[in-house]
Amino acid sequence: MSWHDKVVLVTGAGSGIGRAVVRQAASRGAKVSIVDLAADRGEQTARELAEAGCEAIALQGDVGSEADAKRAVAATIDRFGRIDVLVNCAAVCPQVRLTELSLEQWNRVLASNLTSVFLFGREVVPHMLRTGGGSIVNVASVHALGTLEGYSAYAASKGGIVSLTRAMALDFAKQNVRVNAVLPGAVHTPMLEASVKTLDTPKEQIMESWNAAQPIGRVGDPDEIAAVILFAASDENSFMTGSVLVADGGMTAEL
Repeated sequence: MSWHDKVVLVTGAGSGIGRAVVRQAASRGAKVSIVDLAADRGEQTARELAEAGCEAIALQGDVGSEADAKRAVAATIDRFGRIDVLVNCAAVCPQVRLTELSLEQWNRVLASNLTSVFLFGREVVPHMLRTGGGSIVNVASVHALGTLEGYSAYAASKGGIVSLTRAMALDFAKQNVRVNAVLPGAVHTPMLEASVKTLDTPKEQIMESWNAAQPIGRVGDPDEIAAVILFAASDENSFMTGSVLVADGGMTAEL
């Protein structure tokens, strides 16, 4: 697929997998819209891409806010005139057991991880329909398939993304808007780093155990997941919609 002049909007694009997606898309000729809660992260990514000769804008916003979602999509349309690809990548992941989880924490996880997919999808799809179609990739997690202690809100949100992806795909299958989900396993991102910092065990020891726990022998790299996301979004992948792609180093294949 030629990404030249494609417009790609990515949430959570200031770091981790989202940042890898916009960098790869921009390197292939796409124009990218970087949405992130942390303005400094998004702006830094946009500056790096601009210095490399790519077109990028950074938009600060809370992806769980209807007003911010509308504003981000409108700003992207104002700048580039269209949106060809939407990647819903933003997420938060507190590790709290169910009985210790506050309603505020629960609502924050669901808003950031799941409601954001609904909000950005609802805003972007009409623009895709206007220009003849497009592709949406929702980043879920292997926690949608199997989870661990302390991940009740996160697992619920990621399972919801998988079901929402299928419903969105069916809503627009005949109008050339494809919707698929990518489920990463353990990936070396700031989110993973943050989870390690909350534990008493030394970081190096924890990372060694994470690597050893993967059948492939190591955790994933954001660029590896970004490559799967771009494949799912590609025009060359035109017959796949409502599908779930697992990229987890073999984690969910192991008993």
